[in-house]
Formats: sequence, structure tokens, C-alpha cells
Amino acid sequence: MAKKKEDLKFEELVAQVEAALQQLEAGDLPLEEALKRYEDGVAALRRCFDILKQAEKKVMQLSERDTEPTEFAGNDEEPKGKLF
Repeated sequence: MAKKKEDLKFEELVAQVEAALQQLEAGDLPLEEALKRYEDGVAALRRCFDILKQAEKKVMQLSERDTEPTEFAGNDEEPKGKLF
């Protein structure tokens, strides 16, 4: 049973985009099949961008949450510890 695009992992989607690109670059596909491969490749690429946006958002949220105020001894020294 084939997975839906929403269920595919990022790496699987990238592999689909690469496969579509190789097939299209080869120039051996009939027009309708080439259009279908192009459409599938674009859909997989858009899903990749969505996954990357979600990952970036999660990293930003985690970075903001994990940032705690620290007390610095001076300009060139490492933080001494948590401020609170």
C-alpha cells in the first residue's frame, strides 16, 4: 500500500523530487506522463517546504523557551550561571 504524501518522511519526498527531475531531464517521457511527473514533483517539493517550515518553527520555539537570563561577570567572561 502506497503512503499518502502527508505520511511520507522528508527524505522520501526529496527522493521523489529527485526521481521526477531525473526522469524529466532524460526527456524520454510522453508529454502527459511528463506533466504528471512534474506535477507530482512540485507537490512533493511543496510538502518538503512545509516540513522545513514546521521544523524551523519548532526550533525557534525551543530556542526561545530554552533561553534563560544569565549573569555575566564581564565582557570577556563566560556566564556565571542562571540569573534566577
